[in-house]
Amino acid sequence: MSLRLNPQYEKMLPTMSQEEFEQLKESIRTEGQHYPIIVSESLEVLDGHHRFRACLELDIEPDFEVKHFEDKLLEKKFVIEANLRRRHLNNFQLVELAVPLLEIEKALAKKQKSQNDIHEHGSPSNSVPDNSFSEFEPTGKTTAAVAKRAGVSTRTLEKGKKIIEKASEDDKQKLREGKTSISKVYREITPPKPTQKNTIKSETLLLDPEILRNKEALTAILNSIIEQNISCPACGNKIFQCSQCHKPLNELVKSEKQSEKTVKPPQEQPQQTQSDESIETDELPIDDGEGFKDEFF
Repeated sequence: MSLRLNPQYEKMLPTMSQEEFEQLKESIRTEGQHYPIIVSESLEVLDGHHRFRACLELDIEPDFEVKHFEDKLLEKKFVIEANLRRRHLNNFQLVELAVPLLEIEKALAKKQKSQNDIHEHGSPSNSVPDNSFSEFEPTGKTTAAVAKRAGVSTRTLEKGKKIIEKASEDDKQKLREGKTSISKVYREITPPKPTQKNTIKSETLLLDPEILRNKEALTAILNSIIEQNISCPACGNKIFQCSQCHKPLNELVKSEKQSEKTVKPPQEQPQQTQSDESIETDELPIDDGEGFKDEFF
């Protein structure tokens, strides 16, 4: 029987430097193979890829152990968790393993739900849509559990997931090599959200009855001050007529008086209640709760 490698599982394997690989080969050559290589029933290597390659190069028959899995998802989960136990993995390398593990956990939970439906009702429940994972397994709890298993924070896992989806391969490689940080790359690929400002139209301000009343009161105050004929101590001119030291507020008063003749406040109309038939509920805004969501894979 001959063992073989699975390219899909090899992609999950953290990189090993040539120097480290040579040290592993020398250890196997002089001391033998300390741990068996774990393989599936189809003899695909699940754990011990580097040991397997070292044995091939040394022309040594490798020791291996066959492990049975009832589900292909469980087999893939075993491979990921075996890689998570490796030492010297940085946060992004851990995230790259945690993201597919999160997919597997969701798929396993979904499959378990379907099996429970068969057990209880005799057939899979057709009432559960494909995107209803949150109905039987809270995605937030699953994300937190996977992040904890990987040894990173939930927020780091969420940022890393977005980086895997959107960042360039060059940025990902820099993260694997520790040449940049997850936060820095995340900021670069995530544009800042525009701040929403409450804008009020100038027409609305001009026609607002309360604002118009306030302007009338201010005009009256200015009029009373102007009538006192207060003089500017610097130049001797009347303080509200001086164009050198002060803003000519008398001109403002005149303009306000002129606007009062042209703009009249609208009469306040009693509020009319709409009948139920006139309300179109389809046009009401729907808050869909933006934020980080776990997608289905």
